[in-house]
Amino acid sequence: MSEEELTKALGTIRSKLFDVRKKRIHPLKNDKILTDWNGLMIAAFAKAARVFDDENYTQIAIKAADFILSEMTGKDGKLLHRYREGEKSITANLDDYTFLIWGLLELYETTFNAKYLEKSLKLNEVTLKHFWDDKEGGFYFIPNYGEKLLIREKQIYDGATPSGNSAAVLNLLKLSRLTSNPDYEEKANMIVQFFAKQLYKTPYAYTQLLMGLDFALGPSFEVVIVGDLDEEDTNEMISALREDYIPNKVVLFKPEKNEEEITNIVEILKEYKTIDGKSTAYVCQEFVCKKPTNDIQIMLNQLREGEKEN
Repeated sequence: MSEEELTKALGTIRSKLFDVRKKRIHPLKNDKILTDWNGLMIAAFAKAARVFDDENYTQIAIKAADFILSEMTGKDGKLLHRYREGEKSITANLDDYTFLIWGLLELYETTFNAKYLEKSLKLNEVTLKHFWDDKEGGFYFIPNYGEKLLIREKQIYDGATPSGNSAAVLNLLKLSRLTSNPDYEEKANMIVQFFAKQLYKTPYAYTQLLMGLDFALGPSFEVVIVGDLDEEDTNEMISALREDYIPNKVVLFKPEKNEEEITNIVEILKEYKTIDGKSTAYVCQEFVCKKPTNDIQIMLNQLREGEKEN
């Protein structure tokens, strides 16, 4: 049997089975929308969009992110956990915040829409204000304005989904590198220190936390691209950057025109300019930059050399 014949036969079989199954009582469907799970989905689709150069994936991530930001975020900047048929309820927990921040950071690096970086920073500030333990470090699972329980638990185990604290470590490290704010990196270090004994004892139970630790130990990079997204040389530079597997990096884009949208968020970007009017890359490690270049191969070599040096 040829592949075409097999595909046709299987299609007929599936159709017959479905017709029979429709006569049965349909199983209940869980159709509620959850902020935390959507955050993970946004991160996955945004990253897949970069890897596969798939605009459809980008639009899926954008649609989900815009929905959560408009429908599940209050005027005070606080999130809600659940949405179903127009009803919004349940105080958001740590996972809701950290997973959505994660998704927004990935979406920023896919679209370079400064709105998503700005929203991630605002949500991060809400998270620090209402979940952070000022005495010992680390994030509580429920906020200080939530239901009063006997114990405010801190979770770190990375199971089918990662813990909020583990996700927060990588979020804070990336936000620190994106905005040149060392306070965020210090917070990430405090989380790792608080859970260090557990991590040392059974590291395989905290895989997402280990990813954050790997980013912190390095080598990791900050890459700034200055150019015009409507120009071919800029898009070629961004594509080349995405083709090499260098997971421990953050990428900022500064447009030559209308730069205020990003420089109002990351003021230091005002100093970054193009060379000879061409798209230009700045490859940096721990805020120390190599010589800027508009040569794609030199940019990639700077990244590869940085990995070897460490």
